[in-house]
Amino acid sequence: MKKLAVLGPKGTYSDVACTKLGSPYSIEYYPNIYSVLEQVTEEKDALVPFENTLDGFVMESLDGIIKYNLWITEQVKLDVNFQCISFEKSMEDIHTVYVQFKAYGQCVDYIQKNHLTPIITQSNIESLNLLKETRKTGFAAIIPAHTEATEFLFVEKNIIQSLHNETRFVRISKKMPTQPQQKHFNCSITITPSQDEPGILYSILKVFSEYSINLKAILSRPRKDYMGKYIFYIEVEGEDSLPLEKIQKEIKKLNCVFQNRGIYNTLEK
Repeated sequence: MKKLAVLGPKGTYSDVACTKLGSPYSIEYYPNIYSVLEQVTEEKDALVPFENTLDGFVMESLDGIIKYNLWITEQVKLDVNFQCISFEKSMEDIHTVYVQFKAYGQCVDYIQKNHLTPIITQSNIESLNLLKETRKTGFAAIIPAHTEATEFLFVEKNIIQSLHNETRFVRISKKMPTQPQQKHFNCSITITPSQDEPGILYSILKVFSEYSINLKAILSRPRKDYMGKYIFYIEVEGEDSLPLEKIQKEIKKLNCVFQNRGIYNTLEK
């Protein structure tokens, strides 16, 4: 059975997402997203959160995929909700909250409305454990809705900005996947211009338009070697086939490096 590096400890949403993958794995937990992606080898894949309905892309995951030259091979999604817990009896007695960095963006309205000072953590279960271990007066934690919270005096559920909140997770591999057989699929691509020049993004997008490719997402990430130079991440939707070789040839003419980051399943609507 292949190993799978996952954001831990046990009980995180990443841990729950593992149950929805297409094949079983032997799970190993790591404390943050970068350490998860560092573990990817020929024998070990990784599962990381990639995009949230309310808070957008998880940049740590995207940057790690680019840095370690990895490929996306599968994606799954989960409904996500949070609760606020404390050993205090009421919100009036709470002034500080432990909250995971992406959970913060999904619960920021609740945090600000209650004038809470956030302490950012690397995982939701770390937030829970810090509250239980320190038991500091006036402290609370924001944790997943599925986490047991019966020992706490204060529990407030459904604290996200919108009840329609989903996170998609992607399985990451060291090996480049082959194109799936299903009719519909997604493809992730990074394009790195050799130099910054007027109209370069327009020229790149024009290539996809000429091939009638539906773009699902586009964003830029800093190259981290030169100020003001960027890598473009593009996600496209494919049907039957995708003329990647032709697109790559056209992109190369623009003095850009084209990299296929994976062809994988679409998500149900």
